[in-house]
Amino acid sequence: MAHIKAIEIYEFRGIKQLTVSGFSRINLIVGDNNCGKTTFLEAIQLLFTKAQVSLVRNIVKQRTILNPNDNSFYTSFINMFNVSQKDKLFSFDIYAESNKGPIQFEINGSEKMITGDDALQISSMSARQKLMYKKSSFLPEMVKMFDGSIISQNGKKPIERKIRLTSLDTSISGPVFKKEVQYIPSFGHLRYDLLQNIVDNPEYKKLAVSILKQFDESIVDICYTKADDGSFLETVITADGINMPFSVYGDGIKKILYILNKLLDATDSILLIDEIETGLHKKYYDKLFPVVFELAKKLNVQLFIATHSVEAIDAILAYGNYDEVKDNDPIKVITLKKVDSNEGKGSNVVARNVPGKYVYDNRKAFEFEVRL
Repeated sequence: MAHIKAIEIYEFRGIKQLTVSGFSRINLIVGDNNCGKTTFLEAIQLLFTKAQVSLVRNIVKQRTILNPNDNSFYTSFINMFNVSQKDKLFSFDIYAESNKGPIQFEINGSEKMITGDDALQISSMSARQKLMYKKSSFLPEMVKMFDGSIISQNGKKPIERKIRLTSLDTSISGPVFKKEVQYIPSFGHLRYDLLQNIVDNPEYKKLAVSILKQFDESIVDICYTKADDGSFLETVITADGINMPFSVYGDGIKKILYILNKLLDATDSILLIDEIETGLHKKYYDKLFPVVFELAKKLNVQLFIATHSVEAIDAILAYGNYDEVKDNDPIKVITLKKVDSNEGKGSNVVARNVPGKYVYDNRKAFEFEVRL
């Protein structure tokens, strides 16, 4: 699977044009709030969607992970295009160079109004769903429709698929693919099976327990236990033999197990982590981050980590051991910044990409503000 060397993004969300090259094994994506860090991680994911609208939908819906009842997929889809595109023609393009060759993802098309009846006919709903919609819902007289195509290339011949979406579409079905790129949203640990890759792997489970002991020395095991209603609970077993469900523990334990699960899924590929500090107290950074980074190295995982925490940045830079190791810097720091155009027509996102050692030396000598 691919590791990314460089990326170019055109007209995606708040990014008009952005080029970043020279990625490393660990890539820190930093910057002020609303500077495009999450957008940058989404762009990487889109490169690996194989022109499947269902996979695009999954990426779009990540921003509403804590609001699973939000059904406005069409609005979220349109919002992927740069806000400066004021006419009815929409397009964005993402291109990357990887160790496996070029990767590209492009969407282009136009938006128009059609009748509600026509929209219902071309929607992705099943025949039964369409019938139920007519019976139970108010069908608008006019509906927005996007008519276009997705072009995807991953080292091979480009794939193009025509797409037609309407504002009536709340769900998109499609074939199930194994994800080539894994993503950890900032609050994903609150809605995820935290043991799925751990309990059946004794060596990995032993590692997970050893890490959890840094949070609570009484933890001796993690497993599923059966509740009275027949469901299975994610459970911690303590040294005195008590079974404690994860719900009684803080976010720190859930977050580190979430990262460990996704690391295993991302073997030989890419793991994206948005706001790595969420749920973790800063006093654990120095112990946890080196374990995660060494495991990523062992599993051949390229990391892209977004954060706005200075404490997290300093703890990650400490992994470089720059006072003793002079070569083979494993870290790159990509600072994103939103800037207004000279003509006063909207804004763009620009990037500064420097080695971890450069940031470490300047942080120490000049209190360098890496986040701008």
